[in-house]
Amino acid sequence: MSRMNDFKAVVQAMDAAQNIIISGHMMPDGDSIGSTLALGLALQKTGKKVTMISPDAVPLTYSFLPGVNKIEHGLPVNTIQYDTFFMLDCSVPDRLGDQVKTLLNQNIKVVNIDHHNNVIPFANVSYIDNQAAATGEIIYDLLIATGIEIDLAIAVNLYTTMVTDTGSFQYEATTPATHRRVAALLEYGINVPEISKRLFLEKPLEVFQVLQKALPTLTQSACGKVAWISLNWASRQSIGAKDEHTEELVNYPRSIKGVAVALMFRESAPGIVKISLRSNNSVDVSKVATAFGGGGHKRAAGCLIKGNIEKIKEQLIEAVMEVV
Repeated sequence: MSRMNDFKAVVQAMDAAQNIIISGHMMPDGDSIGSTLALGLALQKTGKKVTMISPDAVPLTYSFLPGVNKIEHGLPVNTIQYDTFFMLDCSVPDRLGDQVKTLLNQNIKVVNIDHHNNVIPFANVSYIDNQAAATGEIIYDLLIATGIEIDLAIAVNLYTTMVTDTGSFQYEATTPATHRRVAALLEYGINVPEISKRLFLEKPLEVFQVLQKALPTLTQSACGKVAWISLNWASRQSIGAKDEHTEELVNYPRSIKGVAVALMFRESAPGIVKISLRSNNSVDVSKVATAFGGGGHKRAAGCLIKGNIEKIKEQLIEAVMEVV
C-alpha cells in the first residue's frame, strides 16, 4: 500500500533502513546531486550502509561537492542486497532512466521524496511537497526531524540544492522558509563566494561554443509572447557538447522583454529531443509538458520526445501559443 505525503513514514523508513541505495534523476542538476549527497552522507553517519548513484554522470559543475566521488554512475550489479531505495527529485519513474528504474520491480522498499507534482503514487512511502523550493529543503527538514547532525559537508550540499533550484533565490518558489533554512546552513561555515564561483561563474569553453551555435536560431513569435532557441545533434557533435553545456540556453529567450513563455529544444541523441519550458507569468508550463509526457513546475517544466526536431518544435510552439 502506497503512503502518500507521509512525512513521519519517511522518517520511520530512514530509521529502519540498513542497506540503502539513493538516486536522483537523469541529467542531474544541483538539487538532484546535492540531495543525494546530503541524505547519503547523513545516513552513513548513523552507521548505515549507503550506495549513492546517478542515472547519468555528474556534471563537471558539481565536481566540487563534498562526497561527490562516492556517487556511482548507473546501477550497481549487486542490487539484491539493498532493502530500501530512496528516490529523490523524481516526479515519475521514467526520470530514473531505464536502468535505475528496474529497482522499482525488485523486492525493495521504495521511498519517494520530491517537490514536483506527482498525481500517480508509485512508491511504498512518499513525501511530496510542491511548496518546497527544492527537494533539498525536504531533506533538511528530515535531518532535523531525525536528529541526524548536519556537518559542513552536508550543509554545502543542501545549500547547493536550494541556491540552484531557486535560480540564486530569484524564482517564485523562494519562500521565507527557504531563507530560514539557508540562514541555518550558513552557520556551519559555508564559503558562499567560492560556491557561487563554482556554480555560476566558472564555465567550460563548450558553454560558449554551444551559445554561438544556438543564438542564430533564437526566434520570437509575432505576438511577442513566446520565444525559443534550439540546438540540433549535428551542432552538438561538432562541439562535443554534453547536456550540461546546454542547460543555460533557455535563459536567452526567457530574458526577452515581453516574453511570457520560453522554450529550448536540444537533441540529446539523434531523433531524441529534450524540451525545456519556462514561464515568466501566470502560464502553467507544467500542463504543456505533461501533455507531451513530461512534467515539472508551473514556471519550469520539461519533456523528452522522439522524432524530428523541426516537427516537434512546431507541435510544442503551437501548444504553448494556445495557452499564452
